[in-house]
Amino acid sequence: MQLKRLKLRHFRTYEDLDLRFAPGVTLLHGPNAAGKTNVLEAVYVLGTTKSFRTRTDRELINWTAQEEGVPRYSRLEADAEARGGLTRVEMAIAEQATRGPAEAAVRKQFKLNGRAARAGDVVGEIKVVFFSPDDVSLVTGSPSNRRRYMDLMLCQIDHRYLRLLQEYGRVVVQRNSLLQRLRGRPDPASLLEFWDDRLVATGVEIMSVRKGMLRVLNDFAREAYTDLSGLGEDLTISYKPSLEGAAETPDIRLAELFRERLAQNQTKEIYQGMTLTGPHRDDLQFSINGVDAQYFGSRGQQRSVALSLRLAEMRYMTNRTGEQPILLLDEAMAELDEERRALLLRLMESHPQVLATTANLEAFPQDFRDRASLLRVDTGAIEVQPPVRARAS
Repeated sequence: MQLKRLKLRHFRTYEDLDLRFAPGVTLLHGPNAAGKTNVLEAVYVLGTTKSFRTRTDRELINWTAQEEGVPRYSRLEADAEARGGLTRVEMAIAEQATRGPAEAAVRKQFKLNGRAARAGDVVGEIKVVFFSPDDVSLVTGSPSNRRRYMDLMLCQIDHRYLRLLQEYGRVVVQRNSLLQRLRGRPDPASLLEFWDDRLVATGVEIMSVRKGMLRVLNDFAREAYTDLSGLGEDLTISYKPSLEGAAETPDIRLAELFRERLAQNQTKEIYQGMTLTGPHRDDLQFSINGVDAQYFGSRGQQRSVALSLRLAEMRYMTNRTGEQPILLLDEAMAELDEERRALLLRLMESHPQVLATTANLEAFPQDFRDRASLLRVDTGAIEVQPPVRARAS
């Protein structure tokens, strides 16, 4: 997969931007806070419909450069080439209220190849994998970070999984609402039966997909970690579903196990007013030689696990779709030692398309820079610098 063109209007620091991209490595360089990461974020948003920096869409809108009398908005557009030909994805984020930015709601609209589309239709049309030093939070952070990692990867390559996830979310909301009204009511089991059935049906399918994915991802991540560490250390990813025993239970028995747990937890769930078991509370555990990396791994080991996860994600997506995703690297060299930097440089040059940011262009060897496309980023503007080819001696 190759990104050909990116157009931004009123997005973050960019009032109006129109960029064309070549295959291979593109280095976006410039001072901190110049807007380098905003370019990666725009590509990521078009690929996943979500930002890796914020969960609030209104923060994506440039509030300072807007037309007078026109509701505040942001528009993103990208052309990408894949096996199926050229694909165009468009996204508009528009302010819906007039009471001021602090109170304004926003609405997202999408187009796919010029036709109106739903968010679920455009997810994965531009496939991306994003890595930054902050990815160490995949190891050290909350379970929600690890669920997000699984879900964003799977949603890009499996629209059925995306629909399951959306349906499951709606079921949990409705079931929680009912649980909050059931305290003190007679025969709560019969009242919950409908939502229990829906919860089990969608939840079991989600867990089954995650289990199947992790069987493959585990091998990919282990291989990547071995290359990165070079110390004979062994990485293992363990699925930790909130439904105890689900990881070891055959898929055919998951529904039975889920129903048993709901029956056991019914009184507790009614008391707390929330669904306590299901894929919305799943987690992953990363172990190095059998030791939990979250609590006992060194910072270097945790960074290596995080990078291994992204390398495994890239390989898994390629394996499933036959298309290599666009690799987005945000200051990826910043916290890596020399050996891991060398490995990452080799990966970048072997990958069909990489967009990477850096505040320190000197961190990349001269011969690497000579072969890359260079974009000089200053606040609100990008200058294209044709690569300087190494001269023959």
